[in-house]
Amino acid sequence: MAKLPDPVTPLTPEAQEVYDELVSSRGALHGPYRSLIHHPELARRVGSLGSFLRFGNGALPGNVRELLILTVARKIDSPFEWVMHTPHALKEGLPEDVIESIRQNKEPSVLSPLQADALKAARCVFDRRSIPKDLQERLIEAAGIKGLIELVVLAGFYQMIGEIISSFDTPLPEGASDPFAGAARFNCERGRAT
Repeated sequence: MAKLPDPVTPLTPEAQEVYDELVSSRGALHGPYRSLIHHPELARRVGSLGSFLRFGNGALPGNVRELLILTVARKIDSPFEWVMHTPHALKEGLPEDVIESIRQNKEPSVLSPLQADALKAARCVFDRRSIPKDLQERLIEAAGIKGLIELVVLAGFYQMIGEIISSFDTPLPEGASDPFAGAARFNCERGRAT
């Protein structure tokens, strides 16, 4: 098991300051930030970017942001991210059938043009491919160039967060069950899906 020791007690003065900052914007220190707090300055910087992307009046509408986060969570099989963001997605107006389609690795049937284009662009990010010019132009028209850049950073950021979660065996919140139970997962020791 790769789980790190609980960092909450005792905290160094620097870690306590970062802990307080993170708790003030998130309400609690959980998930990847419990691991990151072992490196307070890194936790501060990651937390700052995460706060901007989630709470900072970004260029992307909330339903697009949460659609992308859930898509990343499913793409990298991150149950923690999925469990934490499904309520936010519902609150932002993402329909339950769209959420369920993503959970089942199916193409959602009803998306707005911006949501559909955002998913196409996110897939380019996942595959490390250039976003086609016509798709870039549609996204810039719908969300502005800031929205396009934010989309790419958001997809990369949540992939990074998912890797922190999986690398340090971050447990699901109490009472939550694995939404991807039974699905094939990548095994780092075997180098393939198991």
